[in-house]
Amino acid sequence: MGSERGPWPNPAEAPTDEDLARCVHCGLCLNACPTYIVTGLEAESPRGRIYLARAVAEERVEMTAAVQSHWDLCLQCRACEVACPSGVAYGRIMEHVRTQIAAAPASGAGQRRWRRLLLRNVVARRRVLGAVLALPRLYVGSPGRRVARGLRLTRLLGPLRTAEAGLPYGQGRPLRPGDALAAPEVEAGRAVVFTGCIMGELFGEVHRATGRVLARCGIQGLATEGQGCCGALHAHDGDLEYARKLARTNIDALEPLELPIVVNSAGCGAAMKEYGELLAGDPSYAERASRFALRVRDFSEYVAGLERPKADFEARVTYQDACHLAHAQRIREQPRNLLAELHGCEMVETPGADVCCGAAGLYSLVQPAMSAELRLRKASQFEAATPDVVVTANPGCQMQYEAAIREVGLQARVMHIAQVLDEAYRRAD
Repeated sequence: MGSERGPWPNPAEAPTDEDLARCVHCGLCLNACPTYIVTGLEAESPRGRIYLARAVAEERVEMTAAVQSHWDLCLQCRACEVACPSGVAYGRIMEHVRTQIAAAPASGAGQRRWRRLLLRNVVARRRVLGAVLALPRLYVGSPGRRVARGLRLTRLLGPLRTAEAGLPYGQGRPLRPGDALAAPEVEAGRAVVFTGCIMGELFGEVHRATGRVLARCGIQGLATEGQGCCGALHAHDGDLEYARKLARTNIDALEPLELPIVVNSAGCGAAMKEYGELLAGDPSYAERASRFALRVRDFSEYVAGLERPKADFEARVTYQDACHLAHAQRIREQPRNLLAELHGCEMVETPGADVCCGAAGLYSLVQPAMSAELRLRKASQFEAATPDVVVTANPGCQMQYEAAIREVGLQARVMHIAQVLDEAYRRAD
């Protein structure tokens, strides 16, 4: 069934037999998988997708468009990795399976080409991305947005209506490498704040809040020159070659500083903590990447280890786990503890707080139906919990929750945890 070079169209990047064989098909991953929860279909579960990959590798099944569609529907949230007793590296398997989809001459090739064009030539290029997002930034803060919503003109946007609903409020101007962050009164140390791509352009105020929180804990945050996109979106889309290129750029830029690297985007942090794995086959970078990864810290992980001011935050708050924070980085308690120590902060746990919201990078654009189903499930949970504030730690989730609360008419704010701490600490002055 395979070609002369084997069953995989890109053999050099194929998932390894060792990774595929680790799955024993026990089924403990099923109820952790969002797409299985929604569909109840075995082929839309982690073990089902791995079974299909093994069948292709063993040339029992051809890599048809139907087979690829099951892999494409995966959110790569990695909740299954936490549930798996066998230690299956599902995220790694899916990244390598996606490289095969990218190389396969099957249906949907046109969509994959535009995604690669977008990721390589817009998302990964700061000046281009800044120019593309200039109009959305202007629109978000303008009276025109309120008018458009009041007259329901946003219905004319069709599939982009949800994207418009998720555009963040009050994020102000972008924050880019080299821009200044708040300086502490008494400096106890320094750390690099990773600015990233989408995060820096659309969520500049989250970066500034990060800098102010670090300053109140005695840390000078540096938005240093030379850093760029982390490569997570490219790796998830199967473009491992370009993800490695971006990883090398960040290592070259940040390695000489020998400082902790604080990341306030869960997806970026997970990708950067796995640079050692990504570049394991590169003799010039493998060891450097492993050392670099050890310096990467999620914002809440880093701040939890610092001395913090006492503060109040009078609000009913629900914290929603970002997938790549809870499942890939295994960080769950630190953000909850940081919020719980704020006087007056009433923590409300919702069912499925650690189930993917459906944002997942470009997923909401390429799989809108499944993304909408997961978003509506979150919306109904928020409606039942009636929080004043929905807190997360990832930009895609933040946008998805902005859309969710509007779908149910909930009067709540959506905030990054850095913004919550920043607001609380400033009130304490």
